[in-house]
Amino acid sequence: MAYYIAIYDWSLYTTPAALSTANIEGDSHPNDPAAPIYDSGSPSWIGETFTFNGGAQTLIEVDDDDANFEDGYVETGGIQTLASDVTINGTTYTAGMTIQNEFSMIDGSGNQVWVVAINGVNVGFAYASGEHPTSGQTFTGAEGIDGDPADNANGTSSSTAPYSGIICFASGTQIGTPWGNKLIETFQVGDLVSTTDFGPMKVRWLARTELAGATLTEDRKPIRISAGALGPGLPSAPLVVSPQHRVLLSGPVVTQTCWVPEVLAPARGLTGLAGVRVMKGRREVTYHHLLLERHAVIRAEAAETESFYPGPMALAMMGAGDRARLEKSCPGILQDARARYGPLARAALTVAETRKLVRALQASCSDAVSVAAPFAEAG
Repeated sequence: MAYYIAIYDWSLYTTPAALSTANIEGDSHPNDPAAPIYDSGSPSWIGETFTFNGGAQTLIEVDDDDANFEDGYVETGGIQTLASDVTINGTTYTAGMTIQNEFSMIDGSGNQVWVVAINGVNVGFAYASGEHPTSGQTFTGAEGIDGDPADNANGTSSSTAPYSGIICFASGTQIGTPWGNKLIETFQVGDLVSTTDFGPMKVRWLARTELAGATLTEDRKPIRISAGALGPGLPSAPLVVSPQHRVLLSGPVVTQTCWVPEVLAPARGLTGLAGVRVMKGRREVTYHHLLLERHAVIRAEAAETESFYPGPMALAMMGAGDRARLEKSCPGILQDARARYGPLARAALTVAETRKLVRALQASCSDAVSVAAPFAEAG
């Protein structure tokens, strides 16, 4: 199978002075002082700060025989290779070269980045699904994880697919339109969708992704949000979405925690709430992606959620044909979605930030009413 990953190369960062170019490009593990393989004679990546200075990601097409992006020496199947030539920071890597998930780091807030190597050279960072850096953003690793669990203090492996999915609805979802609800799988380009801020908007692009068997890995399995889990009648019926699909949250706890009245939060981060769970027993799913004239808040099963946004991780998960159709519908969108398509409709939280918000909600809940309507407005 083929899939895409997005790389932010080293030229886009101010890298730590303690790490030489040889270290940045050649180290095969982060040399975490807490790890069994720590080498006191070599510099560690842990505690060092990388600053992102802005710039576009590079999308890389990978040939792989399973759904996992892994470190080469613990690969469960055939080694991952480049499906096509790619130029990164002036160097061209040709189709057939090995590409690996060399190691990862986790910061003090639980955010994770992966170091990707091509042909034995570390070329840059990859970020978790639905996440990408903004200019001036820093990352300081507090913990390092190599591909082999035995090499790490926490006994886990970095060898996991960092791109768990894209923003999409499962088949059977009812989407609000000016004429009532309409099943997501029945939409066509040009159809109208009701939006919270902009009135009816036309569908600009549609796509679908079918996952089953080995391709429906645990981190891609859908999230089920039960009726009423987000407030009275929100959603009005069970809502099934991809893990990174974001729903709109509001209410006093949101304002107190996030300093804004509304936020978009990924479904994966809401699983601490009653009525929100990963559908672990699901064996197949068809996800539908709906792009409007701009990113917007729409209604799915009466709950406010988002339309598709072509961010770096979403683009990385799309097939070549879908990406080509998307580029045709909006020229330049693959190079710079924000400039060509526009900003997000609301401030967006990461999975870690969403989990923090859920914990704040749980700490504030002192009665059954607040638990049953966690994101209802006061009054």
